[in-house]
Amino acid sequence: MKLLIPVASGIEAVVKRQLMLLGYPDTRAINGRIAVDNCSWLDVARLNMFLRSGERVLINLAEFSATTFDELFDGLCTINWCDYVDKNGRTVVVTKTVNSTLFAHHSVQSVGKKAIVSVLQQKYGILAEDGAEYKVELDITNDVCSVNLDTSGAGLHKRGYRTLAYSAPLKETTASALIDLSVWNPDKAFADVFCGSGTLPIEAAIKALKIAPGLKRTFAYQQWTCVDNNAYALALDEAQQIRVNRPLNIIGADISSEAISIAKYHAKQAGVDNYIKFNIRKAQDFKSNASYGVNISNPPYGERLSDLDEVKQTATDLGKLYKTLNNWNFYFLSPYQEFERCFGRRADKKRYIYNAGIKCSYFAFLSKSKPPKPV
Repeated sequence: MKLLIPVASGIEAVVKRQLMLLGYPDTRAINGRIAVDNCSWLDVARLNMFLRSGERVLINLAEFSATTFDELFDGLCTINWCDYVDKNGRTVVVTKTVNSTLFAHHSVQSVGKKAIVSVLQQKYGILAEDGAEYKVELDITNDVCSVNLDTSGAGLHKRGYRTLAYSAPLKETTASALIDLSVWNPDKAFADVFCGSGTLPIEAAIKALKIAPGLKRTFAYQQWTCVDNNAYALALDEAQQIRVNRPLNIIGADISSEAISIAKYHAKQAGVDNYIKFNIRKAQDFKSNASYGVNISNPPYGERLSDLDEVKQTATDLGKLYKTLNNWNFYFLSPYQEFERCFGRRADKKRYIYNAGIKCSYFAFLSKSKPPKPV
């Protein structure tokens, strides 16, 4: 099987690196997706279980030219859908079209569904469609249709621990990527002075303790009769074997008592509440006894023009905080173009990352001192 891993713009290299560490060195990026060839159902289970920044795990069933609805119908009919969908399976068709002749989503969905049903009926007869869901994605880009079967169900950012709502949350997959793009490792102190509902500190703890991000959730493929029965069990056993226990110095701070209450609850749900200290505190009042550390934050963006003064002041305050912690590295995700000027210095590194559809810069303000090497 060929698998496709959709990724957010700006973090393709992060996901490729995660795949390499999981034992998949030969991957390639295609239109915002990472392709992994020669995979089995065990690979489907492992990637759903362990990928920290991929959005989903898709099985690429076919690719063909489709400039007319007849070509789309015929191409879909060449796929042996019975290899995947059982008699009671419920197929749901979703579409994505980019720079293609076929662009009417409703029509593409209708033709796609009709083609799939026609193939299934040839073997099963009348379909009940009261069983497991099979989500089929028809991605038509530059008149080439990529037919993909979604094995994940809910997106992989749905770890299962973040159940309470809070304003403008950072997706777990994005938070994990921000951590991987930093110099942090579990031997250093970690802080988020705008922790909100706790996503960044929790993801840091999950990474440090080698907790599989998919350990507390289920996946669509688990309901499919076509899947190797041992796939999930083997991935689960691996997840339980690799987990470690170690001391950590992770701090989450926020000015909102409601946010801290929610963050504590989420940390408990994730099983890492004993590894994170949460404080109600203004960002500019943050202090630490740790000689070396890393702060990664997603400060408020300012959704209205009237918030701009607050955004400027926040960047200025963070610049002052940076000067008080000489041996700390600071990372901030922000769409504010004048962030560096208000912060008081140019970033050592900067890359573009999309967060909730907003183009942001990920600023890295690095320490001039290097921490001692672990003994």
